[in-house]
Amino acid sequence: MMKNWPVINSYFKDKTFADQEILSFNQFVDEKLNEIVEENSIISPKIEEVRVELSDIEVLKPRIIEADGSPRNEFYPMEARLRNRTYSGPIFLTMRLLRRDVEQDIKRTYVGDLPIILKSNRCWLEGKTPKELIEMGEDPMDWGGYFIINGSEKALMTQEVLSSDRVMIAEKTRGDVVSEVISTKGAFKGRVRITRKKNGMLYVRFPSSPKKLKLFVLMKALGMTSKKDIEAAFTDELEIKNDVLLNWENTEIMKEEEALDKIGKSVAPGQVIDYRLKRAQEVIDGFLLPHIGQSPNSRIAKAYYLAIMASKAIESYYNLRGEDDKDHYANKRLELSGKLMEHLFRYAFKYFVKDLKFQIDRTVTRRRKLNISTVVRPDAISERIRFAMATGNWIGRATGVSKFMDRVNYLSPLTDIRKVKSPLNKNRELYEARDVHGTHWGRIGPVETPDGPQCGLVKNLAMLARVTTEAHEEPVEKLLGVMGVKLE
Repeated sequence: MMKNWPVINSYFKDKTFADQEILSFNQFVDEKLNEIVEENSIISPKIEEVRVELSDIEVLKPRIIEADGSPRNEFYPMEARLRNRTYSGPIFLTMRLLRRDVEQDIKRTYVGDLPIILKSNRCWLEGKTPKELIEMGEDPMDWGGYFIINGSEKALMTQEVLSSDRVMIAEKTRGDVVSEVISTKGAFKGRVRITRKKNGMLYVRFPSSPKKLKLFVLMKALGMTSKKDIEAAFTDELEIKNDVLLNWENTEIMKEEEALDKIGKSVAPGQVIDYRLKRAQEVIDGFLLPHIGQSPNSRIAKAYYLAIMASKAIESYYNLRGEDDKDHYANKRLELSGKLMEHLFRYAFKYFVKDLKFQIDRTVTRRRKLNISTVVRPDAISERIRFAMATGNWIGRATGVSKFMDRVNYLSPLTDIRKVKSPLNKNRELYEARDVHGTHWGRIGPVETPDGPQCGLVKNLAMLARVTTEAHEEPVEKLLGVMGVKLE
């Protein structure tokens, strides 16, 4: 171990154990907050002529409002600990209120508070020298990466989740092969599953879809009505061609409208045909593979994607392809503080938008003067975030996400900040999920895991392991374009 010490020493010269948490939180505040506001940028209440436009979200450094109502900007973490306060920064939004497309009011509005990670770019401690940190009452050797909620230090436990938007051969049961993908868009996660039955027929399931929906019926509903179109979406392998012909022969001959109506009868039973077709199109656009797109223009791309999924299931049936290993770390993603806060803020912001609509409707029906300051309730966001962080109950029924940070000794907070938790049920055996996998090498410490029911489900990152933050797709797509790869 001692011969490797210079390497470890040089690694930690400009990096800390909590760097990844801080970088993840910075990305959330700088980029993801704007994306969440853009998702809900136009609010149209039930009152037809009123509209609210939201833009330019900004989170400031923590401040405190005293009991007499006077604000004080310089609010340091030590004061939050001593006074049992939450170390959080105010969130500001530009809000435009329009009535019959005429601007009534425009205001930079305070909409709530966001807890701030220590040492992030919204924290007063960022970039301070050891001497300045001592003057502020802080330990210069403390690496940050945690929150202060009601005076308690809280660390968010990194969540280990299955990779989204990746096609995987899930299982082979009684001769059936399942190919599935977890398609994610914003807060929505939809599991799309294609089953290749023992008799060679292909069926598809997605959120709100009818039971036993044949794949080719869905492909017809997506605009691939001719045999030639469907054959072109699959490869020329003999086994795949045979299965495609078998499915084509056993699928009723129908036009795009009839295929849509088959879905429409399930999602809107007993309605008139125009409404059934409209609902079927809404379901296909919104819930089927949303990561590809949620507009009618994406339908053909979705049909091609389904063909790839079906091909993988057929190949697996004929043993041309193996089963995917869900425990392989290439098929996993780790959600750090920034990603967890993104899920939480998206949920809180949706509630804020809903509350704003309600307040506008109430103000107009009571014939009171409508202005921004009377309809905004900052508690709508703050309360939801504070409750989740104080209790550890997160979005998607996850529990124990935030936990009290242990300060028994110098190493205790270090293990708390590097813990990785699997969402699997601790009361089930799940031997394979608990095992040390070959891909853990250099990423997960094989020794540090609790005894008892959590064994193998709560793990710790290796000392030099680093989790990268989310990268942008545009530069890669641009590079592929330059190299002549056609992107549909």
